[in-house]
Amino acid sequence: MEPKELLETIKARVGTPVEEVTFSKYLDMVRDDPRLARLSHALIGDTIDDAGLSIGPDGEERFDLFEGELFGQEHVIQQVADYFRAAGRRLDVRKRILLLVGPPGSGKSTLVNTLKKGVEAYTKTDDGRVYAIKGSQMHEDPLRLIPEDLRDEIGVYVEGDLNPEVRWIVDNVYKGDITKVPIRRIDFSISHGVGFGTFVATDPRSEDLTRLVGDVDLSLLDPADPTSAKRAYKFNGELNAAHRGMADLLEVFKMDERFLAVLLSLSQEQIIKTNGPGTLYADEAVIAQSNLAEYEELVANPRAAAMLDRLVVVTVPFVLSVRDEIRIYEKMLSGADLGRNDVSPLALHTAATFAVLTRLTHPGGGMQGLIRKLHLYDGRFGSHGGAEDVERLREKSPEEGMTGLSPRYVINRLSSVAGSTKGCLDGMAVLQALWEGLPQRAGFTEAERERWGSLLSATEAEYDEMVQLELRKAAVLGYRDSAEKMARAVKDEVALWVKQSEQANMPTLRRIERLIDVPQYGRDRFRKALVASFELKGQRGRPLHVRHPLLEEAIQKALLPSWGDVGKMLDDQSEGLVEGLVSAGWKKGCSRHLVEYANKFSASRRDRKGDQKPT
Repeated sequence: MEPKELLETIKARVGTPVEEVTFSKYLDMVRDDPRLARLSHALIGDTIDDAGLSIGPDGEERFDLFEGELFGQEHVIQQVADYFRAAGRRLDVRKRILLLVGPPGSGKSTLVNTLKKGVEAYTKTDDGRVYAIKGSQMHEDPLRLIPEDLRDEIGVYVEGDLNPEVRWIVDNVYKGDITKVPIRRIDFSISHGVGFGTFVATDPRSEDLTRLVGDVDLSLLDPADPTSAKRAYKFNGELNAAHRGMADLLEVFKMDERFLAVLLSLSQEQIIKTNGPGTLYADEAVIAQSNLAEYEELVANPRAAAMLDRLVVVTVPFVLSVRDEIRIYEKMLSGADLGRNDVSPLALHTAATFAVLTRLTHPGGGMQGLIRKLHLYDGRFGSHGGAEDVERLREKSPEEGMTGLSPRYVINRLSSVAGSTKGCLDGMAVLQALWEGLPQRAGFTEAERERWGSLLSATEAEYDEMVQLELRKAAVLGYRDSAEKMARAVKDEVALWVKQSEQANMPTLRRIERLIDVPQYGRDRFRKALVASFELKGQRGRPLHVRHPLLEEAIQKALLPSWGDVGKMLDDQSEGLVEGLVSAGWKKGCSRHLVEYANKFSASRRDRKGDQKPT
């Protein structure tokens, strides 16, 4: 967009008059579109659903609102969506505080902020319109002008009383004639505190309750005028701002009992107990955030039973999939200037591998058992097992992901090493930076550091496997015709299997399954996944051999079965491998760096073999 066009667009948007209607007109609008009468939870639930839904390969709903913002948290998002759907239908769960519990950096704030941005944008659309009584600081719902005994006549659900300010306006400005009260459309705004309130608890000894519930302007109180209190109240608390929308409460259990008592009244009775006379009706969803330690302190406190009864708890752990962890890093680094550094594609993978390993509970079976679990959680099925094994492992470790290294720590260390490194930032440099930063990071126990130290060699071994895999990919680029021919044979044979089952002649398919250790019980699932990948519309136009990651890996192993084969190419065709990596998306400096590393690794393997004496 040209600057002149941009300025005209901004001018037109700013100059658009705010829609204003009479109360009579508004009643007609409500009859035509009953959604105008929905309460806060329903508005938020509609925001989530109207943004779009899809069904993932695991059968779970995927919510477009959170696409590109949260990764690997589908189960968490589903619980949040279910809460708002139920609360939007005015089920009793609406009278509960939604509590997100998880370690710092797990995505709690990202989830809430994405939700707030979604609601803010939704209220600017026709489907998300919200109207309020003009002049009301709390943006009061116009339908509350209707006397309670007549509300059933309009055919929509209405609850709550007018606050004292609006009651004074109706009685004194409009002489009690509600037909004269003007109604205005409002757009929710995070920055202006319209429909959203955010409260960060600090020191309970110095905390001022007025930050939450508003204040009274003593200069406006007139002892001779009993109505002055209605005008003296300042609706400047975060719960006042959140009316008709959402209250976001961070570090909630750092609040003292006075604050928690206010939240109990708000959640259970939809009222705010003010510092002034009386109470205020408030329609708002309350979302609180806490770390695990403070929540466990609350659970252990016998005086907290009333609060615990009014919580819907959703745990937000760190992600446990390497692929999802990488996507988090990519988002956090997007737009960052890493100076003169190129970042190896394996750098983030190595960082993610180490970080995820620190979060997993050990399933037994030595380090091999932990690596098997890592691969399963990352969707790398085969001899490791399948989706049913993932469910079984998760059920055994419900607390998994609540401890370990956070994405923030990883990005901090990446930033540190990027500032002191020139050239290619590779996986080993990142791994070293992660380890060297642990003593400087407060909050980690000696036992944690000791356990994580044992994960370094496992991460290095994973890195070496990934190096071999990348070199195979680069090498296979020179054998594309052979790779595609093998993939076509697999496609034909799996189609025969669909028709004839095990009676079909399938030598290539069986070889592929042996190369990636597909177990007998997992063959049907693997073959069905191949059929789906070949038929998927979004895959059309792509070479057959790259349409399924396990098929691609197997074909690479078939064409270059061992490190020895890769080593020969390193000796004879190093430049060809560099160019192959560049063709696969690598920067040239990092491509050369990887080939040099692989040369050293291959040479060390040969040296170790040469040192072994025959028995």
